Amino acid sequence: MTTLTTARNTGRSAGEWMPAASLVLHARDGSTRFLEPDDLRAHLAQIREELRQEVASDDSVCLLPNGKAPFERFLLELLAALGLPNPVAVPDDDTSAAIAQLARLGLTAGALGQQRQPRDEPARREVLPRHALLLRTGGTSGRIRYAVNTSMRRTLGRNRRLSLASALGLKDGKRASLAGSIRHAAHLSMLLDALNYDTQVHVFEKPDPAQVLHHIRRDSVQWIVTTPLHLRIMQRQLQDGKGTSDLRTVVHMSAACSTPVKRFWHSTLGAENVYEVFGASEGIGTTVARGDEWEERPGTVGRGFYTSVSVMDSSGRPAAPGELGDVYFKSGTSARPLHVGQRDVVTWTSDGHVSIGDQGRLDTDGYLYLEPRPQLRITVGGTTVLATDIEEALLDVPGIQDVAAAAVSNHVTGQRVVCFVVRDSHDSDAEPNELIPALRRVLPPAAVPRRIIEVEAVPRSPSGKVNRTAISEMAQMYCAADVPRKGEEQ
Repeated sequence: MTTLTTARNTGRSAGEWMPAASLVLHARDGSTRFLEPDDLRAHLAQIREELRQEVASDDSVCLLPNGKAPFERFLLELLAALGLPNPVAVPDDDTSAAIAQLARLGLTAGALGQQRQPRDEPARREVLPRHALLLRTGGTSGRIRYAVNTSMRRTLGRNRRLSLASALGLKDGKRASLAGSIRHAAHLSMLLDALNYDTQVHVFEKPDPAQVLHHIRRDSVQWIVTTPLHLRIMQRQLQDGKGTSDLRTVVHMSAACSTPVKRFWHSTLGAENVYEVFGASEGIGTTVARGDEWEERPGTVGRGFYTSVSVMDSSGRPAAPGELGDVYFKSGTSARPLHVGQRDVVTWTSDGHVSIGDQGRLDTDGYLYLEPRPQLRITVGGTTVLATDIEEALLDVPGIQDVAAAAVSNHVTGQRVVCFVVRDSHDSDAEPNELIPALRRVLPPAAVPRRIIEVEAVPRSPSGKVNRTAISEMAQMYCAADVPRKGEEQ
């Protein structure tokens, strides 16, 4: 059987790759399991052999870990599969449904312990690049599809001088933690990178943002990969005055972080110890902004990490510094399909740069500034406001735990703002719309919500992003009649 490309730092193939780190697995039932490197290596060797027997010599079969297996087994199956030449898909809990879905998309897929069902050959058979990793994406838009990533598996056994984790301050001996779901590209990529270090890595089956600070203190975590949602919640919790224990480095990914939250963590840990990482599930490139770089250039997502970043105008020519255009990345990958299933508009240039539709600007030093995506923009009476700005204003209100803003149609202003809030169980019994007068003092008129609706939870992806499609549908449902209630903004 063929193997993956040769791992640079060991001279062995990535198919023989074994982790140097130990894992601490936190299951959703509260139990904790420690796996030392020798344990990991033994388990991975055994499961890898089981997978080889499952697929025989057919390396076109897409391997899936069993999404319903106990967390330890799921993770071990995933790591073992990534060391084989087959495509690998990361499923949700229902692996059988994922196999059926991939079959409809023209892919043969299988999981350990699940007999492969015979099926008719599809009219169009999907051909994947070697070493492809399929990741469910679309958490912001709600348009779920599979991103085809061909770069993440190169992390296995990579020379650490080329490592993103190294650039983000991870070193041997540090206690690391991934505060988000490893079923999402951002945290899975950092897990694969961290496993090359002689370190202890904490991983969670069902991450709970409200428990991250408790975990940092209890387990003396020094280096953590997290999201802006986690940072916002921890910022509030730090009012107890107990500090952040041994925490020295924060890496935040998956979504834009508001300026007040970012600056709080810069002042708490030192701006040089806080990093923002921007990338895509498709694995087309990465930018990094260290906190002190961001302070000199507020709003930037940084410069390319082994990635060439370009901004092109509508005619395909390089945009001048500061000029808005389409963002293109180039990181050594050749032109290829980036999605299976529902596809987005993807543009490749003749020299290998690729755009997936983001817009932004470059400054004279090559730092990238992203334009907010269309689903975040709400236009009220000709004035455009951002859903994230409205959400930040509401999150500053005591007793508000989570929030999401959306637009609804209005026959006078075109659109109006509706917000959904999750309140602290110890909050007062005040009506949600009683918050509106306070918001008028901090938001421009166009951004003040017409209605604030209390819900039990805001729909979010495993990475912590608000599902904007689901929120929009909720807003249309609640406001279909568009009849104001007592206390609502007219």
